[in-house]
Amino acid sequence: MKTQQEIKEIISRINQGIASEEDILQFQLWYNSFDDSETILDSNLSTVEFKDKNWAEINRRIAPAKISRLQWVWRVAAALLLLSAAAVWIWSIQQKENNNEVFRAAAWITDTSGQTEEISSSLHDFLDSTRYVDLKEHHNLRTLATAAGEFTKVILPDGTKVSLNAGSKIVLSPDYGKAAQRTISLEGEAYFEVVTIPGRSFVVKTADQQIRVLGTKFNVRAYPSFDKTITTLHEGKIELSNGNQNLILQPNNIAVNKDGALSLQRMAKLEKEAWRKLDFEFDNESIEAVLHQLSQWYDFELSYQSAVPNQHISGKIVNGTKTSDVLEIMKNLTNGNFQMKGKVLYVNFGNN
Repeated sequence: MKTQQEIKEIISRINQGIASEEDILQFQLWYNSFDDSETILDSNLSTVEFKDKNWAEINRRIAPAKISRLQWVWRVAAALLLLSAAAVWIWSIQQKENNNEVFRAAAWITDTSGQTEEISSSLHDFLDSTRYVDLKEHHNLRTLATAAGEFTKVILPDGTKVSLNAGSKIVLSPDYGKAAQRTISLEGEAYFEVVTIPGRSFVVKTADQQIRVLGTKFNVRAYPSFDKTITTLHEGKIELSNGNQNLILQPNNIAVNKDGALSLQRMAKLEKEAWRKLDFEFDNESIEAVLHQLSQWYDFELSYQSAVPNQHISGKIVNGTKTSDVLEIMKNLTNGNFQMKGKVLYVNFGNN
């Protein structure tokens, strides 16, 4: 670990805009370390105060023009504690080497006769809020599914717009096109912009809840690997039921369904879900759940070489982050060892 004077000299060079890549690396290693007690700081400042005092100026002065190949910095804000949730956030800037080639704007659709075909567009179209794959003429549409690393946005036959996250699937009821209740079953994550049709309600079912709407915009995350289902309402009004409780959601409400209980939260500000911009975001999720979803995004298999710690982590990995850097971030967050061999990620927490 660098001494007090060495850390201060590195920070000084960063502030002057003359820091080398090695300086930045050493600063990151110190700044992101879980145990800052090894570094003796100014006796008048606590570790947190020292970091916060310098971070704003450092972050302002670190610019791509001055650091040509090192275009990202992430920040680890707290150590992870066993059996508790840790508030650990990552701030990332766009990678120079774009990793979008691992993602596809594609999905598979199946009709009522069982015929399957692939639909596709471009990642540019997926990120464009005005562009969708038009399925209005697919009146016999039954399922829409994305594989690992695939994302799609479509317009259903009734005009409802659906954005589907990687490794997700929706199933339309057989009578979706004409019934008084349009029913969709969801596994995974989807964002809905429901078209209002007088006399025809709209229902989204997951394994543990049901949402009834008339016309609204909302997001549902219901991956089997997650220990909770999260419903976020952007516009309109919905009624949510899990068999034990009923909740009415208003715009900016977030409903968390966990262990058979519903709880209501409110967003500080209304934002698009990160995944719709191909940013990977996780909030107080178990390590195993995060790794499972990463495998869905980056299309690899998981092989655990040890037990997974009972820890919860939070963070954000921006669009374009290389797979190798994603694994480095996970290493910093969990203190685990991650080795990719072919399409298999070997995970070991033996040192925890």
